[in-house]
This record gives sequence, C-alpha cells and structure tokens, in this order.
Amino acid sequence: NNFFDARGGAAGGGPVQWFHSLPPVTRLWLGSTLIITALANFDVLQWTDLDLTHLTDVLGKASNNTSSSSVLLFGRLEIWRLLTCFLYIGKFGWHSIINLHLMTQISSRYESMGPICTRRIFVPHQNNPQLPQQQQRNNLNNNYPYYSKGETSDYICALLFGVTGILLSQFYLLPYLGDTFHHHYRFFHRHLTFYTLYIWSKHYPQHNVNLFGVVMKAAYLPFAYLVMGYALSNGEVVPMDMIHGMFVGHLYYYLACVVPTVLGRERVVIWTPGVLIDLCHWLEGRRVGGVNDDDVDGGEPIVVDTDGVIGG
Repeated sequence: NNFFDARGGAAGGGPVQWFHSLPPVTRLWLGSTLIITALANFDVLQWTDLDLTHLTDVLGKASNNTSSSSVLLFGRLEIWRLLTCFLYIGKFGWHSIINLHLMTQISSRYESMGPICTRRIFVPHQNNPQLPQQQQRNNLNNNYPYYSKGETSDYICALLFGVTGILLSQFYLLPYLGDTFHHHYRFFHRHLTFYTLYIWSKHYPQHNVNLFGVVMKAAYLPFAYLVMGYALSNGEVVPMDMIHGMFVGHLYYYLACVVPTVLGRERVVIWTPGVLIDLCHWLEGRRVGGVNDDDVDGGEPIVVDTDGVIGG
C-alpha cells in the first residue's frame, strides 16, 4: 500500500470507508479542515491563532499577547496562518456542514475526473539533441506543452496557485477597488472552494449537474451558486468570497489552458514543479524521475458519473 492509496471501501460501507474512498488530495483537505475546525470549536486552539487579517500576521500577530498559545509554543513567527485560514470553517452548525459538503463534492469530482494538467512535456532543444532521455519523453506531434492527463501533483499545484492568488489579491489588489469589492475576511475556506468549483466547471463545462432539482451544465453552476448566495441574503450582501474565488479560478484557467493553447508550446506560465511531481509519485508508489506508463500512454482523464446532485 502507498500513502495515497484510496482503496478503503465504497461510500456505502460507513463513514471510515467512505472517507478512505475519497481521492487523496480531497481526503487530506477534508481531514485537515475537520481537525482544525474541531480543535478550535473545543477550545484546544483559539480561532484568533488561526486567522489571517494581513500577510504581516505571519511575522507575529500575537507577539504582544503573552497569553497566546501560539506565542508560547512557536514564538513570533506564525507561518501556519497561511494554511489554517483556509482550513477553519467556523462554529459547528448547518452553515459549516453545507460548506464541507460542497467542498468535498466539488473537490472529489474534479480530482476523480482528472484535474487540469500542468506537467510540462520536455522536448530536446534543437541545438542540443543529446539531452537526457527523461527530457525527451512523450514528444507528442502537437504544439501543446502539457501532458493530456492530470494527476495528483497537478491538483496540488492548482491549490497552491489558488491559495497564493487569493491571499495576494485579498491584501494587495482588492483594497484598491474600494469597499464594494474589498471585504475584511479572516478566513478563506469558501474562497478556495469556489476557486476549485470554477476551474472544474471550466474544464468540464458540458457535464450535467443537478442543483436542488434543477438540471444544468457545469459551466453555469458557479453562477447559480452566486445567485443563490445573493438571494439568500435578501439582496443585501454580495457574496464576495464566491466572486473572489471565481476570479482567481478564472486567472488560473486562463494561464494554464488558454495561454498555451493560443500561443503554443513555448508560452508556458504555469507548470507543476518537478520536485512536487516526484514527491507525489513516491507517495503513490510510482517510479520517481523516470517515465511512467501513464505519461507515455497520454490517455484522457478518467471520467466518472457527474449527473448526481451537487447541492442536495
């Protein structure tokens, strides 16, 4: 067995079997969210030690508060806030349950169907045809710079892009757009959920989804949720966390898919780091640093049934 082995049982075999049946990144994301949220709800951790009001908080937001558990344990540097602000979903209740349900469904579907692939195809340079064979693998007869099949490392790379893009735009872009667009969020779990939802809907726009009995194409699902969020607040609150996540998702999709398609193989802005690919291959029990069968075949992502109910 390997670290990413998801063969824990079917969804109908109980909570533990259902959890182990989830794809690896979704399982890690859900498990981390449940742990952090539970620890904060049971006062093992203080939610003020988990939030992020500005990027400078990682240098010691609570450094003047000697009673803070984070100061007593780790000193002034509080780098964990860069992750915990995406993992805490608030007090236990219906709102947190709905957010967890949506995050798990969307992440699981996107990961199972095959995420957008950003692993570059290495081709020999014209002036140096004697490059190592590893860099000459899968030299497809087209002008597209990526493999056709997304995998775990690609999804992790997408999430890292989302985390970075959400934080940078929250603190360095939105404040310049006025109070209409800039809301002072402390946690960004829903931002990342709708970031993932958006790139999934762009990657698989023609798949049918059922939102509380209404059948629609996946391409319209993020906007349906946006309308629902606005309607549930009686038109008083614009769901900027949804819009913000979708904005960063659109940026990722444009850079990862549109730019290479339009400008060709040499115009690559986003690519999965080799060290991340090798780490994921090692955790999956696959060959590290060599040619894997999945890369050579260049097959399409595995497609699962997505006609189920997204919102119900």
